[in-house]
Amino acid sequence: MTLPLRLNHLFRVVDAETFAAARDSAWLREVFAPGELRTTRRPDWTYTGLYWYGISTYLELFEEGPQGPIGASGIAFAIEEPGATAAIASALRQSLGEADHRLVVRPVGDDTVPWFHIAHAVPDQRAGLKLWTMEYHADFLAGWHAAHTPARGITRAEVLERYAAVSPGPARPLLGDVVAVTMAVTPAERGFLLRHVEAFDATTRDTGGDGTMVTGDDLSIGLSAASETRRGLQDLVFRLRRPTGREVITIGRSTITVEGTRGVWKFRDV
Repeated sequence: MTLPLRLNHLFRVVDAETFAAARDSAWLREVFAPGELRTTRRPDWTYTGLYWYGISTYLELFEEGPQGPIGASGIAFAIEEPGATAAIASALRQSLGEADHRLVVRPVGDDTVPWFHIAHAVPDQRAGLKLWTMEYHADFLAGWHAAHTPARGITRAEVLERYAAVSPGPARPLLGDVVAVTMAVTPAERGFLLRHVEAFDATTRDTGGDGTMVTGDDLSIGLSAASETRRGLQDLVFRLRRPTGREVITIGRSTITVEGTRGVWKFRDV
């Protein structure tokens, strides 16, 4: 089985100033997308982040801490074929040597519900570039805020409809879906990502110099060389749900530019 390379979500670790600016931004809260400041407590990990939900993809920001140093970034690839995580985990073992495959649960009151199946390399390079796959569990939407939407499937759109329904945000959000990202990576991280995408139906080509482009299903990942001042996710491109005039929003040490049906969020750390 060869599955398309699809984006579930991505994250970036930013400095305290940028995190606070994003947390307090009226534009992100009232115009951009449904979102939340959330602390996730899993049996293996606890972390706090900012989340913004699109139609089938979403994005996260974290402050330096449990998710790594400033610039640390991660990409979660989506699996929407029931039970396919096992095959992906097997493919990751072939390309990366060792991979973990397990079920992640989500707290609901004093209980938990099955949330998603995850597969990732071992070790998962949590301090730098983190890559993993997510397949939502078939029982998740039946057990988590079930009254808010009728969806009971495992697709990204069904789950994000539920996320948006229980999160504050604008009545007519701008964010559609993230469709492209640019990453500044070390040689080891580049090899890690390229071996990872071998498990999927994706194309890879050199773009000249130190550039590489990975193309999947409605997803492009551009790779360039990291440096002391450039590390991790450099920018992300997202579709807008409706046309809009040009606007530039400063969020700490980052800028968001929207115009027409396209938006770009650029990050810098110095």
